Amino acid sequence: MNLELMDIFRMEYDFSWDTETWFLPLESALEGLNSTDASWQPPGGGNTIWQTVNHLNYYNALLVSQINGTTPRNKASNNKSTFGDIGEPDSEKWKAILAENTFGDIGEPADSEKWKAVLAETRLIFEKLRKSLEQVNDSQLDEELVGGLARQILHNVYHIGQIVLIRKQQGSWPQERE
Repeated sequence: MNLELMDIFRMEYDFSWDTETWFLPLESALEGLNSTDASWQPPGGGNTIWQTVNHLNYYNALLVSQINGTTPRNKASNNKSTFGDIGEPDSEKWKAILAENTFGDIGEPADSEKWKAVLAETRLIFEKLRKSLEQVNDSQLDEELVGGLARQILHNVYHIGQIVLIRKQQGSWPQERE
């Protein structure tokens, strides 16, 4: 088997979206979650699941734009993007991005339609991401895209773990998953 770097990225995105392995993908972590539980805030503060999903939607949609060329990327000048340093985000561009409130409101417990719309948006973004990744081959990779893909995979998985933990704290985690 001779996997290319993009094959690995595509596989990891499948693992973080809807392919269960030895950790849960986002789709499974959100399964059966209602608007009341999605807007529950952990004792002592912190983001709700609703806010965390909004945050993931923002950054995954940004990645889709980057892959599809609607957000400019830097060209790699060497093989560091494949074998080591994945580069730092362009400071001015990322300062503006990081200044955004990507989490949004905590969510409305009684607004199940709005929660369903957030979940539909999540599915749509991941479908677009999957299709976008299918169009990229290793020869098209540059330093910024490799860095963005690597960071976003880890970012997704990090927040999936938070979602599972919050669901366990609130008691909405299915017993059969224990």
